Amino acid sequence: MTEEVELLQALIRHGCVNDGRQVVGEEPNADALHAVLDGCGADIEVVDAEPTRRNLVARLPGTDPAAPALLLLAHTDVVPVTRTRWTRDPFGGELVDGFVWGRGALDMLGYAATMALAVRDHARSGRRLRGDVILAAVADEEMLSRLGTRWLLDHRPELIRADWVVTEGGGSVVPGPEGDQVAASVSDRGVWLLEITVQGTPRHAALNHGREDALGLAAEVCMRLTDARADVIISDPWRWFVEEGWNERARDALTDPTRVDAVVSRLPETAARLVRAATRMTLAVTSITSNGTWNTVPDQARVEVQVRTVPGQTRADVISFIRSALADMPADVILDVRAGGPATTTAPHSDLWRIVETATQEQLPRARLQPTVNAGATDARFFRELGATAYGVGLLSRDFPMGEVSTMMHGDDERIDVTTLAMMRDLWGSILALHTEVEGQ
Repeated sequence: MTEEVELLQALIRHGCVNDGRQVVGEEPNADALHAVLDGCGADIEVVDAEPTRRNLVARLPGTDPAAPALLLLAHTDVVPVTRTRWTRDPFGGELVDGFVWGRGALDMLGYAATMALAVRDHARSGRRLRGDVILAAVADEEMLSRLGTRWLLDHRPELIRADWVVTEGGGSVVPGPEGDQVAASVSDRGVWLLEITVQGTPRHAALNHGREDALGLAAEVCMRLTDARADVIISDPWRWFVEEGWNERARDALTDPTRVDAVVSRLPETAARLVRAATRMTLAVTSITSNGTWNTVPDQARVEVQVRTVPGQTRADVISFIRSALADMPADVILDVRAGGPATTTAPHSDLWRIVETATQEQLPRARLQPTVNAGATDARFFRELGATAYGVGLLSRDFPMGEVSTMMHGDDERIDVTTLAMMRDLWGSILALHTEVEGQ
């Protein structure tokens, strides 16, 4: 069994679940990665934003202060599971038929394990570095990073500020006649968390009649939001994706707002969902709460909503869309934007892009990177806001079921094959070598 498999299994088995309420904490995973890096020559710092919410940062110093610093960025928390929906123990880390099963195998403990091993390998090699290399294994990414990357940038920016950043968000491989196309994310959609409060009339539960109670009104809010449809937006990152991955006929249709949905209707549902996400604002109702009891009709209910936006859309666009969907509601509706930020983008074909593409070609000789839009959000957004060049990269093997990537992420039966783990470890190692080696060493 390889080192990367054993380390990933250990990280999965720690069960560092983060749902924003009952949090296990990332301390066990950070400590496991610390043990891997200990003694390799890296400058290691452990920072707890709160008890058990541990962040690990390791730095290999370079020889040229003017050279760009490169950050390998991973997170060590995972989202919750519904155990009964899984074929295998979601926190067992079982190795079955060449796949490691468990929550976080893809998102993103496999990254954390292979990045740590690649940094250790490079440090042990004795090769001198041109620019600094930083590995950050951070907490709280699954809940907007308040105690992870965001906290570090606010309180200890000297630890993780970097010119170049690679993190999750890419790696899917599509074979083509002229070589493989490997996805590399150049843009994260914006994410906004909203709370919608609905006022109703309180009364004894035995005397309720009609829909003026708060929960009934909240249900109408949910239905209206679920039925709302946003306009198609053709952003620059979407154009980059289409121009480098589709034929001329498809390019014309996929960059015409009036024709995109006709194409979507002919795609498999997994692909259609990704196209819709990349070309318009989307929203999801994530919870409903009230102040009622078993025998009291509540006078107030709260609906939590997550909104995702494409490049170019603002907070004002989010508010306008929600208000339009809830126009003429038969009750007062209070809208509160609790957190969020707009989409972020890094243009492709930079020096870092060329390094990642060259590193990819060491394993897939005719491959080229294809710019993609990440349907979700990663911590890359914080660095793009500071002017850094940041991409979501990776490399999945031909054994990996590419069509299941989006369903495994935060879904059921998440797993990763051992070939992918080996390829990812080699990818990070190649990126480090291409970026950091002093000429002639």
